[in-house]
Amino acid sequence: MNVELIRTKTADGLLLDGSLLRSRSRETSVRTLTSSATSETCAPVAWLLIHGTGSNFYSSGVLQAFAEQLVGGGHSVARINTRGHDIISALPGERMPLSGGAAFESIAECVHDVRAWVDELIRRDYQRVVLVGHSMGGVKAIFSQAHDPHPNIVAVVGVSPPRFCHAEWQTSPQATAFRDHFHHATDLVESGRGGELMLVQQPLPLWLTAAGFLAKYGPHDDYDFVPLLPRLTCPTLLVVGTASVKSSPAFESVPDAVRQLQTSHRHLHLQLVAGANTGYTGHLEAPARLANEWFASVVNDNV
Repeated sequence: MNVELIRTKTADGLLLDGSLLRSRSRETSVRTLTSSATSETCAPVAWLLIHGTGSNFYSSGVLQAFAEQLVGGGHSVARINTRGHDIISALPGERMPLSGGAAFESIAECVHDVRAWVDELIRRDYQRVVLVGHSMGGVKAIFSQAHDPHPNIVAVVGVSPPRFCHAEWQTSPQATAFRDHFHHATDLVESGRGGELMLVQQPLPLWLTAAGFLAKYGPHDDYDFVPLLPRLTCPTLLVVGTASVKSSPAFESVPDAVRQLQTSHRHLHLQLVAGANTGYTGHLEAPARLANEWFASVVNDNV
C-alpha cells in the first residue's frame, strides 16, 4: 500500500489535511489506462471518505476498514478531514487559526470542504470520485451534492447518516433530555450567548455551542438528509444498520422514508445490515463490501 499525506485549501481559505492510499497493484494499470484509453468509463476512480462527528481522517473504525478493503481490492482511497474534525480543533487559515471541530462547525460550510477535496483529487488525475461519508460525514456528502453538486462525483454513499429531524426527536421516547437541551440553547441564544459551549447528551454526548445546537437540531430541519435525496443526480446508496433503526430516532424512519422516495427516484438505493449499530461493531466489513458491489453493478455498468 502506498500512503501519501495530502492537503487542500478551501475557497474560504482553510487548510485541511488527509491521506491518499493507493494499491500498488493498481498503479501500473492506472498509468497504462490513462495513457491509452479515452473513454470516460476508464478514467481513474478515487473513493473520498468523510469522517463522522468528532472524528478525523486517521481514526480507526468503520472508515479505516472501508479504506483497507478497497485498497486491498485495487482502489485508490482518500481519507480526509473536514473543518469539523475532532471535537475541538484549530483550523489553519490564511490569516490565523480558527476554532473548528464538531463543537464549532457550521454544517453548511461542508460544501467548501468537499469541493476542495474533489478538485485536489482531479489535480492528481482522478477524474471520477465516489463520495462516501459515515454518520455526520454521510449527511455532509448528501448535503454538499444537493447544494453544490460536483460534476466529477459519480456516486454518493451514505453509511448510517442520521436524520436531523426536530419533530422526530421531540416526539421520541428519548425526548426529555433533547427538549431540555433545546430550551437551554434557545435561552442562551436569546440572551446573546449563542457562542457559549454546552454539553449535550441527546442526540449524542457532545460539546456544542448553543447556536450550533439550534442550527443542527432546530425545527427548520436544514440538515435532514432525506428531503435532500431527490436533489442528487448521481447514483446514491444508503447503508444503515438495523440495530440503529431499532434504537435511535435518528435512524428509525430512514428505511421507510428512503423506500418511499425510491418509487419515483431510481437513483436511490438502500442496503440494511442486520444487527449493525452506527459504528458497525462486529460488522466492520459490511459497508465497504456492499458499496463496492453496488458500485460495480449499478454505477460502472451505467456510466
